[in-house]
Amino acid sequence: MAKRENLDELIIANKENALELVNANKDVASQNNEKGKHVAVLIVANKKNALELVTANKLIATKDEEIKKRAAELIIAYKEIALQNKEKEKRAAELIIARKELAFQAALVIANEEKEKRVAELIIANKEKEKRADELIIANKELAFQYEEKVKRADELIIANKGLKQLLQLNADKDLFISILAHDLRSPFNALLGLSELLTEDIRKLDIDEIEDIAININKSAQNSFKLLENILMWARAQSGKIPFNPQILNFRDICLDIFEILNSNVNAKNITINYSAPDEINVYADIDMLKAVLRNLVSNAIKFTNNGGAININAEENFGNVTISVSDNGIGIKPDDLTKLFDISQVRTTTGTSEETGTGLGLLICKEFVEKLQGKIWVESKVGKGSDFKFTLPVSI
Repeated sequence: MAKRENLDELIIANKENALELVNANKDVASQNNEKGKHVAVLIVANKKNALELVTANKLIATKDEEIKKRAAELIIAYKEIALQNKEKEKRAAELIIARKELAFQAALVIANEEKEKRVAELIIANKEKEKRADELIIANKELAFQYEEKVKRADELIIANKGLKQLLQLNADKDLFISILAHDLRSPFNALLGLSELLTEDIRKLDIDEIEDIAININKSAQNSFKLLENILMWARAQSGKIPFNPQILNFRDICLDIFEILNSNVNAKNITINYSAPDEINVYADIDMLKAVLRNLVSNAIKFTNNGGAININAEENFGNVTISVSDNGIGIKPDDLTKLFDISQVRTTTGTSEETGTGLGLLICKEFVEKLQGKIWVESKVGKGSDFKFTLPVSI
C-alpha cells in the first residue's frame, strides 16, 4: 500500500515534473523559437556580414592586387630611382672631379696670371737689360778695339823686345866669343911664336933631338890652333844659320866607324879601348855632317878625359820613335857644380885632359846647337872619379 502510495506520488511527481518539463520545454521551445528567430536574424546578419566580408575581402584582395601592383611599380620606381641615384652619384663624382679640375685650372689660371705678370715684369726687366747689354756691347766693342790695339801694340813691343834681347844676347855672345878667341888663340900662338923664335935663333946651336922636340911642339900648337879655328868657324856658321842642313836616314854604325877611323891615332896614343854595342840595323834621321861633328866632339872629349888604358863605350837603342845615343867613359868625371855650365856659352871654359890635352871649350856648344837642330836633346850624367856619360836623342824618321 505504501509502495502504491509512493508510486502514485512518484507518478504525480513525475507528472508534475513532466508538466514542468513540458512547460519548461515550451519555455525552452519558445526561447528556442526566439533563439531561432534570433539565429535566423543572426544567420541573415551573418550572411549579410559574410557577403559584406566576402565583398570586403574581394575589395581587400583587389586592393592587395592594387597594392602589389603599386608595390611592384614602387619597386620598379625605386630601382629606377636607385639607378638614377647611381647615375647621380656617378655624375656627382664626375662633377667633383670636374670641380677639382676646374679648381686646379683656376689655380693654374691664377698661377699663369701671376706668371704672366712676372713674365711681363721680366720682359720689361729684360728689355732694360737688353738695352743695358746693347750699351755694354757697344762699350765692350770699344774696349775690345782698344784692347786689340793695345795687344797689337804689346805684341809689337814683345817682338821688338825679343829682337832687342836677341840683339843684346848676340852682342853679349859676340863679346864673350871675342874674349874666348882672345884667350884660346893667345896660348897656342904664343907657343908657336916662342918655339919658332927659339928655333930661329938657336937652330945652329941645337942638336937634332932638341930640334925634333921643338918641331913636335910646334906641330901640336898648330894642330890645337887649327882645331880651335875649325870649331870657331863651325860655331859661327851655326849661329848665322849658314851651315847646309840636309837630314836623311843614316845607318848609325857606319857613321861611328868613320869617327873611329878619324880619331884612331888619338885612341892608340893613350891605349884606350872603344866598345861599340849598338845593333847594326839602328838608323837615325839626321844631317850627316852635323851628326859626325857631334860624335867627333863627344868621342874626342871622352878620349881627352880618359886615363891611359881606359875604355870608352858607345851605345844606341831605339825607343818610342827616337834613338838614344850615349858616349861614356871611365875617366876623371865632372863636378856637380860644373854639370850645369857645360852647355852655356856664358860659362865656357877649357879643362886640361889627363895627358895635358887642351881644348877650345866650344865643342859641347856645337853639340847642343846641332842636336837641337836635329830635333833632339842632349844631357850628361857624371860622377867625379867614375867617368861621364853624354847622351843625346835623334828621331828615327821624319
